[in-house]
Amino acid sequence: MTRTSIALLFTLLTPNILWADQPRTSNMSIWTESDDVYVLHTHSVHAWTIHKSELRIISKKDGSEIFKAETTPFTAIVSVEGGKYFAGLSDLQAGSLPHGYNFALFKPNGEFISRVHVSKDTEHCEKVRQSVSQYLGWFSKPPSISIESSGNGTITSITVQPLYHDSKACKLPIGDHLVQREK
Repeated sequence: MTRTSIALLFTLLTPNILWADQPRTSNMSIWTESDDVYVLHTHSVHAWTIHKSELRIISKKDGSEIFKAETTPFTAIVSVEGGKYFAGLSDLQAGSLPHGYNFALFKPNGEFISRVHVSKDTEHCEKVRQSVSQYLGWFSKPPSISIESSGNGTITSITVQPLYHDSKACKLPIGDHLVQREK
């Protein structure tokens, strides 16, 4: 192979290498609601750095703040069972790691029922599209979530429709199933 051939090959391959997994920036303000509350989420993220990521729940009755906390940077917030619960989901792999989860199911008072880390390495979803450090495709858009409860009202299972239509639904556990980034 000549120098010219090598240089041409390098030129053709370099852009693919450089753009393979570029740092992702996400600045979002999203919300959903029920008859009683507004659920608001705002975040500002660049690559592995979260500048801001907070969840707020506001009463529709009097405008008071029911709940406020730092959370993982959600890219979707949805009402579940008509506002009986809410779910936050994230497709930001790296942005989720400092908090340890990219799915949360919570009550209108802010009480978390489930916080789960989803990735290729977990067995919650059959197929997950995952880049080296930034992107994580695992849920349908718009997100579709269903829950099952026991006779006494305790949630027994959480199902999230997957990104891929030809794969089984994601079955997420109840409680905290977090992962922490090594320092």
